[in-house]
Amino acid sequence: MKKILSFALLLCSLAVANAQVAIVCNEETYQNGDTVTVGLQKTAMNCEDIAFINLGHTPLNGMVVTMTEIENAGLTCWGLCTGVQCVPTLTSAPFSIAIGETYDQFSIDIMIDDAVERPYGVYNLEISNGTVTCAIVVRLQAYPVGGDVAIDDVRSNVALQAYPNPAEGQFSISYSVSQPAALAIFDVQGRMVRQMPVSGEGAVKVSDLAAGIYTYGIIENGRRAQMRKLVVK
Repeated sequence: MKKILSFALLLCSLAVANAQVAIVCNEETYQNGDTVTVGLQKTAMNCEDIAFINLGHTPLNGMVVTMTEIENAGLTCWGLCTGVQCVPTLTSAPFSIAIGETYDQFSIDIMIDDAVERPYGVYNLEISNGTVTCAIVVRLQAYPVGGDVAIDDVRSNVALQAYPNPAEGQFSISYSVSQPAALAIFDVQGRMVRQMPVSGEGAVKVSDLAAGIYTYGIIENGRRAQMRKLVVK
């Protein structure tokens, strides 16, 4: 099982006999309807390592995670991943959890506004298959951290535009930079898949990238600024 980010254990007593599902982190337990806080680095582009556990005696099939925004100040969720399938919505693709098994292939894609001092987003997180349902209120809180790439250190002077988006083959960019900088593209796992120097405007080739959801932005002095979503067809 993956190392869990600062999340919570939610253990729900469900109406269906012998059917229970839980969300686990740091060996703590929160009851259905509680509010929990997830601490994230400001460099994060996803909140991963969230695991769902089947504690009952029947398989949990067709489970879907839905997130509903309650409040937002500089931190937004824009996609959910289950397994290798990522969707740019706040309703995940369905998945199953076998009896006594842990499903640890779920992550939340997030966008953090570097201009906000302490970004956060509050969401209702529900996992359900229409019969078995658990829901909690989750506060995703981005904290200032050190490191070579720190969004909170950037008060960007960059004006960045990319078009078309979704992109097919390549997309054009225009930008203004106050110092030497680079354009970078990251996949849904946060891995850099493209980096190039920037000085004004031009075209970026993406024909060799797999179709899917990426993030792109300017890096100045090793720090990310203006990270945005890019869809590659």
